[in-house]
Amino acid sequence: MASTSIDQLRQDLQLEQAQFAFRQAVRSEQAAVYVLAGNPEREAAELTLLPDQHAAVLAQISEALRALWRLAEIDDLTQVHPRDNRRFIAAEPVDALLGYYRSAATQTGVDWSYLAAINFIESDFGRVNGPSSAGALGPMQFLPSTWSQYGRGGDIMSPHDSILAAARFLVANGAPADYDRATLRYNRDLDYVQAVKSYAAALRINPAWLNRLHAWSTFG
Repeated sequence: MASTSIDQLRQDLQLEQAQFAFRQAVRSEQAAVYVLAGNPEREAAELTLLPDQHAAVLAQISEALRALWRLAEIDDLTQVHPRDNRRFIAAEPVDALLGYYRSAATQTGVDWSYLAAINFIESDFGRVNGPSSAGALGPMQFLPSTWSQYGRGGDIMSPHDSILAAARFLVANGAPADYDRATLRYNRDLDYVQAVKSYAAALRINPAWLNRLHAWSTFG
């Protein structure tokens, strides 16, 4: 019995070490992606050296980053660097989040990748829940007035409830027939729309990138 407990503890420790090593590798990769996104000419040359799928994902990720940097009115893209200043464990596990996205997609018809992209952009998967300067709250950053329309009695701070409410909001504003229109209603800026669309496209090309984005800019 004692031997079994020790073996299990050893396996758990090895798993945790492997997961931490993965997160560290992802953080290093994030820095490299930022360099490419900040230098489109270099990016174009580098992407030709990569397998097609990986190049396609990175192109979308870079486009999303540049859109967000424009949204933030950053002029010199070469000076943007990741800051690993958010606790990794402050977000729900990626498997749980993916379950919420897919459940909301099944109920509403909104592609899960758009919900994941908005969740990432709005709150870093629930690590930054506000309130924002405008008073938005929760993992999907709802204004209380909008939440009263789409929350249906749920908890604005709940990832499950807010992701489903975001799907309802998108449907009410044109999704899935017109994601651009629906996303523009979420945030009235074309760069925001481009960022959401590009992150969503990257996730559809390779869903495993959700694990990478989930660890970006984090520590621990």
